[in-house]
Amino acid sequence: MKTVRKIPLVVWYTGMFVVIATITYSGLFLAGRTLIWEVDGIAQHFPILLEFQRILQQHPQQLFSWSWNLGLGADQLTTFSYYVVGDPFNYLVAFVSQDHLEWAYQALILLRLYFVGLAFLGFSHQFKFKRMSRLIGTLTYTFTAYTFYVGMHHPFFLLPMIWFPLLCWAIERVLRGLHWLPLSLITAIVILSNFYFAYLLALGGLIYALVRFWSRHREQLVMRSFGQLFWRLLVAVGLGVAMAGILLVPTLLAMLTATRASFNFANGLTSYPINYYVNLPNRLLTNGGSVQYWVTLGLSSISFIAVIYTLRHFKRYWVLNWVLLAMMLGILLPQFAAVFNVFSTPSNRWLLMATLVFAYATMAFMDQVTALTATDLKWLAGISGSLLIVIWLINGFYLNIRKHDIATYLILLALIGVLMAQRSLKLTNCQFYVLLLGVVTLNLANNGLGWLSVNTNSNSTEQLRQGAAMKWVKNYFDGAQKSLSATGQFYRTALAPNYYTMRSAESDVPMVLGTRTVGSYFSVQNGYVGAFSQALGNSEYAMNSPLGSLDGRTTMYNLLGVKYLFAREDQLKKQALPAGYKVVKMKTGESKIFADKFIYGMSNHTGTILLKSKHALPLVYTQRQQISQRQFARLNAVDREQALLQGVVTTQPVSGVKSVKPAVTGQTVDYSVQADTTNVLDTLDKVIIYRNQHATGASNNTLTKLPADTITLTPEQRESLTPTTGLTKPSNRVLDLIAANQKLVKKNQEKNANGLTSMISDVQGHQMPYQLTIKHPKRYRNTELYLVLDGISYRRSSIKNALTTSQNTNVFTARPYTKVDYLDDVRDGLKGNLSASGYSLTAQTMDNLTSFSQLGTTNMSDYEPRTSAVINLGYSKHARKLITLNFTSIRSLHFKSAKLIAVPLGKTYRQRTRQLQKSGLKQQRVTNNQITGTTMTKTATVLTTSIPYSSGWQLQVDGHTVKTQVVNKGFVGAKLTAGRHRIRLTYRTPGLKIGLWLSVISAGISLVVACWWWLRHRRR
Repeated sequence: MKTVRKIPLVVWYTGMFVVIATITYSGLFLAGRTLIWEVDGIAQHFPILLEFQRILQQHPQQLFSWSWNLGLGADQLTTFSYYVVGDPFNYLVAFVSQDHLEWAYQALILLRLYFVGLAFLGFSHQFKFKRMSRLIGTLTYTFTAYTFYVGMHHPFFLLPMIWFPLLCWAIERVLRGLHWLPLSLITAIVILSNFYFAYLLALGGLIYALVRFWSRHREQLVMRSFGQLFWRLLVAVGLGVAMAGILLVPTLLAMLTATRASFNFANGLTSYPINYYVNLPNRLLTNGGSVQYWVTLGLSSISFIAVIYTLRHFKRYWVLNWVLLAMMLGILLPQFAAVFNVFSTPSNRWLLMATLVFAYATMAFMDQVTALTATDLKWLAGISGSLLIVIWLINGFYLNIRKHDIATYLILLALIGVLMAQRSLKLTNCQFYVLLLGVVTLNLANNGLGWLSVNTNSNSTEQLRQGAAMKWVKNYFDGAQKSLSATGQFYRTALAPNYYTMRSAESDVPMVLGTRTVGSYFSVQNGYVGAFSQALGNSEYAMNSPLGSLDGRTTMYNLLGVKYLFAREDQLKKQALPAGYKVVKMKTGESKIFADKFIYGMSNHTGTILLKSKHALPLVYTQRQQISQRQFARLNAVDREQALLQGVVTTQPVSGVKSVKPAVTGQTVDYSVQADTTNVLDTLDKVIIYRNQHATGASNNTLTKLPADTITLTPEQRESLTPTTGLTKPSNRVLDLIAANQKLVKKNQEKNANGLTSMISDVQGHQMPYQLTIKHPKRYRNTELYLVLDGISYRRSSIKNALTTSQNTNVFTARPYTKVDYLDDVRDGLKGNLSASGYSLTAQTMDNLTSFSQLGTTNMSDYEPRTSAVINLGYSKHARKLITLNFTSIRSLHFKSAKLIAVPLGKTYRQRTRQLQKSGLKQQRVTNNQITGTTMTKTATVLTTSIPYSSGWQLQVDGHTVKTQVVNKGFVGAKLTAGRHRIRLTYRTPGLKIGLWLSVISAGISLVVACWWWLRHRRR
């Protein structure tokens, strides 16, 4: 026993870590999967790490520069600061070859996870807990639902689990009268790692300092006064903030103009949807099968029991229990989560800090575990049993939960049994601790398998297969990128809509391939680019991806200099393509097709074609006419897009440049609306057909072979089918529902008499399709057609509505609606997501299919209420007569106006683009941080670019500095006088110099303080 005690606790932790990690992660690896998620993992984290590796190994100085491969172009330092720059673990990839990066990506996840436990072990050393208590507390802190979840999906989110214990450790030192310099260093590290974590942990650290001050004051421990402690903490934190200035200042400046600068507090919620609260009990000990609002509780059974124990002994753990109660209240309020999430979405990421509280409670409980009374055991068993009863009730009086969750609850009961066995079997402390540690290990490994095993969690099947990540990155375009023009002329590329269908908003893989693709997917996006995208009504706009694929809009492509489009081979004949984009052909005249490079589960299963435009505008050109903000705002989104070819929108009027009122180019298209009521049961014939098709027996279907589109029966068919469907004398309930559908259809037709204003569902909750019939369709050949929606509102479903529609369907099918059916529907309604869902609206023409989506309030990244939308129906040379609209997931969709606008893209359009192309810089040369060239104009003009606006871009004309301004809502521009000029645009990261000086000065102060403290300590 003495030998065991001599083994350092870190060795015990390391051994247990290896055991638990091997069990949990081997389930994923044995299934041939990786820790790279098929959503953000491959779309963001892996390609960003790959690009970071390239920078470290080839040109480290490029990190402090502009890159044209980050969407339209962006600062690499501030863009990557959210992901890789401040993560010390990522710098290890500099010593790994590109071919081994996939394994390095996963190894770094496990390495971070190991350091999570080491950090907590250091934190726990300050308190007088037993060795076994600290070991189990450390394991429960390391292997949590949060760490398993983010390890699979967002690896760098493990960092705050490392920094928070260290931050609390440093704060604890100050409260105990020790030196404050470690707090400065850790504060700097936290800020450098991620500005979002810095905010989150700053709140957590402040709360920890106040709670521990309160706790020590209650225990009457010797402390400095509140004022003295306050100033020491303030100086320490202030010095740490200054040390992080080299990254903090540029990042803060970038965030002030980022797409996330404006927030919709708590997604507009005053409370969470009811299913959130209903599902909470099952998420206490398990992952509940999903993550909603980032609730990743999944407590270990020992931590759950520890919380019960401390709450039972409320006075003994007075301060701890008030913290626990505050967290219990906080998890119920979306406003609480939003405050911790920088006053934005109600994301419960703050629970990562709650894990430290649970681990502390676990250590407190473990210190008393051998002295539990019979009453303690009754409380622990009673509340644990009560939790299972609550889950049983929520699931409709039977345990309708996953098999893995059942195993979790059995382990909870086993743990209760072990605690009881200590007294009944008179186990020695050694025997008891060994048995208890075994159950805890089993529990943590089981919890991990609940996330990582393909046999227990469908989410694990979203992890990429081994070897697929790097192959997909290299073959993303099927090799088509190798055929892009290499003349040195600057241009951009884009993906045609639906080139890849993926769950992420966009993909950063093109960044690695160097294709200068306009789409990008980063948490830090230039707000000016977002403003441009929104001003033009880009339906693909999202805060993380402000441009997307530009919804396939021809003029947006050309305005942004998109010379090449990557499209699927099967889109060539089946989908309308942007005007003027022609397929790149071989010397033989045949279309050049790049064969699909198949990768199981990731390919789009079709070859790739390149489309090339002759109308893409230069990166820098001049405009002879300007448009005022006021004139621009009066136009609809479609006409705004075309107006940018007629003049430049200036922020400040430019003297000497002609101001114009842009001509309206869009043509309003007359149309009529008709709801498709084919499947609406508004006649008895339809009910007879429906009941025949949905009969539970097989005989009716085999005896009748009606065409699928039959809605009216012949007298013979009616006579044959009516008796077999029980509708010889239809019930009043059936007749009432038929009448209700008729009333809905009639009222809806009246509302839509003068244009589409309402899309509704029938009494069964089925959304009706709608057809817009264009009058005089031949007039709109050779145009790009848009559906412009304004004043959008929608009506979500509800539990009451779901129950009603379910009962109505049973009436139509003549299926008995039992009490059990009702109970099942209530349970499904309570556990479902009806009140928080968004919707999608799909528009289809003869040669195009496009959609618009409103995200639900459960989306924690890009939720914004959308009250308007511009849906591009595509360019076509043919006459389009019908537009079919479908919507999903909601009861009804309403518009104040719905217009069809056709934009001709003929001779006038081509003349405007050619004129602007001719005004581009001559002898233009573009590098990462500099653009040079010459221009010659006879009158004053506005230098116009598609360079995302940043104060870091400085303009020199003929060697003299000229002030820039925002043009076209989002880009760098400036006034040019008449004559020939040499243009030089140079980029420097805003705030980098100031931040560097702050870091150097504060680091020098810290060094002086450290030397003074060391000398003083040595003399003592």
